[in-house]
Amino acid sequence: MRSADKVATVATVTALASLAVISARQFDLLDHLPELPGKVFQSDKLTTSEDSKVLGLPDGPLGLGSYALTLLLVSRGSSLAKYKVGLDLLYAVSRSGGTYLKQKELCGWCLVALGASAVSTAALWGSDE
Repeated sequence: MRSADKVATVATVTALASLAVISARQFDLLDHLPELPGKVFQSDKLTTSEDSKVLGLPDGPLGLGSYALTLLLVSRGSSLAKYKVGLDLLYAVSRSGGTYLKQKELCGWCLVALGASAVSTAALWGSDE
């Protein structure tokens, strides 16, 4: 496995872990999400709002499915992996950025997935291997 694929694999697993926590909150398996300090961070509110739904479905489980596909592509060394991580990053930026622009609040757990997407994208698009 190329080193870029290893980095992208670890980053994708990190995103999956964050999305698993978000999904647990969205399915009421968790009563509260631990949060970063500061009034701007409102993970509980944002992950349970109507804005956290896509086509009527919670975005956490949808993200789990999407990032599971990413993990499969990356772990198999697929040439499609670099495009999939790019799509993951664009989606994460649009969701987190849109929420911030609309409500001036952020979900710390969502930012973990966003950061992990950025790492995956940088690893695969910046790789010369």
